[in-house]
Amino acid sequence: MAESSGVMKKTSAKYFPKLAPAIQRRAFTLVELLVVIGVIAMLVGLLIVGINAAQKRAQKMNTQFLLSSISQALSRFKSDHGYYPPVLGDPSELTGGQLSWPATASATPKTQIGFARDLMAPPINPSSGTTNTKVSQWTTQEATALQNWYSVTSLAEYLIGAGDRSQDGYGICGELPDTVPTNLLPGQRELPRAGIRSPGMDGVWGAALQPIFSNPDVSGTPGAAANYTSATLGSPTRKGLFFTRNLALPSRVLLSSTTVSGAGNDTSRCILRSRPNLEGKIFGPYLELKDPSVIGGYKGKKIDPKDPAGIGKVQDIVRVTDGDTNFDKYPKVILDYWGQPIRYYRRGYVNLTPNTPDQATDGTKFDLGDFFALRPTQAIESEFIPDAQAATDVLADANNDRSSTARLRSAEFALLSSGPDKKLERQRRIGIDITASPIFNYQNPNNDVDVNADNIVETGP
Repeated sequence: MAESSGVMKKTSAKYFPKLAPAIQRRAFTLVELLVVIGVIAMLVGLLIVGINAAQKRAQKMNTQFLLSSISQALSRFKSDHGYYPPVLGDPSELTGGQLSWPATASATPKTQIGFARDLMAPPINPSSGTTNTKVSQWTTQEATALQNWYSVTSLAEYLIGAGDRSQDGYGICGELPDTVPTNLLPGQRELPRAGIRSPGMDGVWGAALQPIFSNPDVSGTPGAAANYTSATLGSPTRKGLFFTRNLALPSRVLLSSTTVSGAGNDTSRCILRSRPNLEGKIFGPYLELKDPSVIGGYKGKKIDPKDPAGIGKVQDIVRVTDGDTNFDKYPKVILDYWGQPIRYYRRGYVNLTPNTPDQATDGTKFDLGDFFALRPTQAIESEFIPDAQAATDVLADANNDRSSTARLRSAEFALLSSGPDKKLERQRRIGIDITASPIFNYQNPNNDVDVNADNIVETGP
């Protein structure tokens, strides 16, 4: 073994003379160090780009899945009630004097429970044209007004039903959140609040067909009658308001520390015709959301920081994690994965009964293809309505664009997410970039960009 070891040593020294001495070490040069740092920075940059891209893909996929889930929930709702939910919102935002909407519409104030949950009356075209085509029957002003008929609150109202008995006929009646009253009456032992009782023929618990109200009025000012004992039928201008629902007396809680009227939410104070809406089968919830981040509170609209002139406004949304003490009192909305409310569109109906679709045959009936933000910015040419047909049957947007699809024209409802850029243009299929034009100068052709290109639309059924 010793001899073999000696041979090995000689062989090593002979053929690898540089390895015989001890290995010498030296430090990195400054150039080598900078190269290494540069490579690491490049890899980190690529990693961040990859993570951001993956996050955007995940947000888009999750939003598409959410829209699909809502679409299925709407189908289940119709199976139970015979119609798709009505459009709820703030009637004062409808263009005054157009499509049979009053010039000044009554609406629940922002400071009260029920804000943005009044019925938005279905559009009615006055048929002022001379020929039986949609284009001749609809004026530009009417087409513009139609774009306001959508809801961000209907989906949470009907598919989840987070309100108490004064709001949707089901759930504990007490101070928010869910303080259980003493000496519970029948119907008050109902937790959790999620779920609704049948909204009735008009979809708003009688508020449209048999509206009922008493003092105080919708402003919240206390009056002589603080409950339903002296209530009478509502006037036409109040049809569909939140406070005219035939349910337990609304609590009229202000969005502040002051309660306008504490006399309410009590079966003994309800008139007899409200009782059927407070008893019986419980429906839903039709949509179960395990991710609390997709539920938001709607505070109305606020000035866009990018539009200091206040010409355009953006929706003011809070989440439960934002720490707003009034979160439970705000109307609820379902958010996409970019934090924006999902918009709900539906076909029109007549006689204030949503199970009676508008069957107008004289060209006055609108379809979902007449909502410009729903129209695709890109599609296969064969999917668009032929130009000859569009010239008579499709409303033109503010760019005089009549591009629409057969799918939109036949759909009963549509859901819209504004996508990653969190914005859309309602009056144009090809929208405007508000960052390029803070004062919304629509007449500047250099500002025409495709802000609607990332909109996500789901139609049904």
